[in-house]
Amino acid sequence: MEIGATSMAAREIAINKQNVGQDILQKTLEKTEQSQQDDVTKPVEQTSSDRQGGLDFYA
Repeated sequence: MEIGATSMAAREIAINKQNVGQDILQKTLEKTEQSQQDDVTKPVEQTSSDRQGGLDFYA
């Protein structure tokens, strides 16, 4: 079986696409993990005492 330049180029393109897809997936997972860690370590913001327990109605 003869391997031509076209098949080699197509194979290389397929490998590159797969690598790019893996890189994107890895970066997305890292950002998701970092975001979840930020949510856990983020302090709870306290509201001022004049705003606690009240409802604001605007007409």
